[in-house]
Amino acid sequence: MELVTMKKYFYPILFAVLVSFSFAVENTIPLHIEEGFTQINGTQLFYKIIGKGTPIVILHGGPGLDHSYLLPQMAELAKTHRLIFFDQRASGKSSVDSDTNSMTMKNLVEDVEGIRKAFKLGKMNLMGHSWGGLLAMFYAIRFPNNLKSLMIVNTTPASSEIRNASFKIMSERTSKEDSIAQAAIMQSDDFKQRKPEAMSKFFRILFRGTFANKKLADELTLTFPPDQAARSKMMSYLSKDTTIATYDIHPKLAVIKCQALIVGADYDQVPPEANERIHQSIKNSKLVVLKECGHFPYIEQPKEFFSTVRNFVKKSGR
Repeated sequence: MELVTMKKYFYPILFAVLVSFSFAVENTIPLHIEEGFTQINGTQLFYKIIGKGTPIVILHGGPGLDHSYLLPQMAELAKTHRLIFFDQRASGKSSVDSDTNSMTMKNLVEDVEGIRKAFKLGKMNLMGHSWGGLLAMFYAIRFPNNLKSLMIVNTTPASSEIRNASFKIMSERTSKEDSIAQAAIMQSDDFKQRKPEAMSKFFRILFRGTFANKKLADELTLTFPPDQAARSKMMSYLSKDTTIATYDIHPKLAVIKCQALIVGADYDQVPPEANERIHQSIKNSKLVVLKECGHFPYIEQPKEFFSTVRNFVKKSGR
């Protein structure tokens, strides 16, 4: 697996000023950033690395989103750690020219393993948010010996039955006004063509109901590439994978031997029993439930969230 077109640079001055609190260390020197592409498992994946220190590979949610919605807020961790983000297969800036038959959970797991090898991480610290949490669990089941620690944050549940229940909760929390606004966007030509601005408007409304403090939804970064229509079509093939159409991986989680952190939130649409069952299934796990918090803890409760993650990684490295 060969790393290609790697760049090392600092963000442009204007952007650095706008997000200086997230991208600067305490002495105000901008954090080290790298980005580029790596050829893995038959496709080209875009990666971004921020900061230096103990590495953490971070899996974004979706499927169909990319790493950008985690920034700039998640870069707070880069003050003490080397954060390795990448856009999952067919997402964001990664190649969309993959074979449709390659859109499977098996290949997504192999892509994560490819990232571990490409950056020579040995046993790695792996974090997954939302859908990324489910992907992280599938990875941990397949490659339990390659993990130093596992962190799953507001994860998609470990069974399709509980996952479907969380979808129902999310729908019930959507206000009448937001439902009408969503319907209007979905009927527009721009949305049908998956134009970036329409997609951003739709998902901002969709995610509003997942915040305990609805106003904070405006702080969520939502950007989509110009070719989102092609990417959405490619991602639709993932739904045909029977591995994730109907599943229950709770019994398989017992193979995970590394230290595991499960972060939930009292206002998350994922029901409390989802995280409890994962906690019970992973022997060396710790469950933390953040208060007055929804699906995006790095935005709603950043101080407690980042402190929890830092302390966990420090202890799991002993």
